[in-house]
Amino acid sequence: NNTLTNNTANSNNYGIYLLSSSNNNTLTNNTANLNVRIGIYLLSSSNNTITNNTANLNSNYGILLRSSSNNNTLTNNTANLNNYGIYLHSSSNNTLTNNTANSNNYGIYLRSSPNNNITNNTANLNNYGIYLRSSSNNNLIFNIVCNNSNMDIY
Repeated sequence: NNTLTNNTANSNNYGIYLLSSSNNNTLTNNTANLNVRIGIYLLSSSNNTITNNTANLNSNYGILLRSSSNNNTLTNNTANLNNYGIYLHSSSNNTLTNNTANSNNYGIYLRSSPNNNITNNTANLNNYGIYLRSSSNNNLIFNIVCNNSNMDIY
């Protein structure tokens, strides 16, 4: 039940890291750029609200939800110029709305992540816009996915 607002976490290994049952937190208007590994990282952390954050120019992931990071809400975040813009791994029932993931290798990537809602996001100028791997029952609605060099939605 923490609130992180208007923080800058640049040029670290990890920018903002919620680890192991860091649940019911609110992250708003934070900047996590130029980190070696990950801008914003949720590991086994659920029911968090991630809004209006920036995670650009991180070497690996802009925003990563991993290992049963479930029931999180990501809204109006920007994750550009990373290897992966927004990545969900083994995480379900998350809602991604109005996020921007441009100029990454992968814009929005879901791996082994079922039952997520991906709505009104923008994933342009990536190698892959939205990439689903072993992920079922996801809803992709009204996303803008174009001008990606390999595939828009895969």
